Amino acid sequence: MMLCFVLLLGCASTPEQIATDSQDIRTLAESSRSRFVGHDDPEGVAEQTAIIEKAGAISVAASAVDPTQPAWQGTLELFLWTALLLTLAVVVWQTGLGTLLRRLFNLIPERKRSAAKLLREAVEHPDQIREAAAAIRTADPMINAAWKG
Repeated sequence: MMLCFVLLLGCASTPEQIATDSQDIRTLAESSRSRFVGHDDPEGVAEQTAIIEKAGAISVAASAVDPTQPAWQGTLELFLWTALLLTLAVVVWQTGLGTLLRRLFNLIPERKRSAAKLLREAVEHPDQIREAAAAIRTADPMINAAWKG
């Protein structure tokens, strides 16, 4: 999928590709024309001169080409950007960077804060341990299920 993403976003636009290719053709034709001059072949020189002129005309015409993209390309690009962001989120979460970022920016959910407060109070006042356990079990159904199981 990443290869598709790179290929889709890394492609040159059509007018740029046309201009580059016509410049390459012009360079090759100029080289070939100089060899025809060295061999004293007027037909070859005339042919290469015509190719050079046409390549120049193509370069000029390429600037007038309006690059358009098919409708599906925009949708595919949006899908690939979304997939990239989701992949990035999964990587951040799976590597543990998500937990680090939550701690760094103090993004701890309120439910977890209240549970931590109850546990802190239970440690400071051991007589309140039953209330803390009951409150935590009430607040988190998974802990309650694990407690019973």
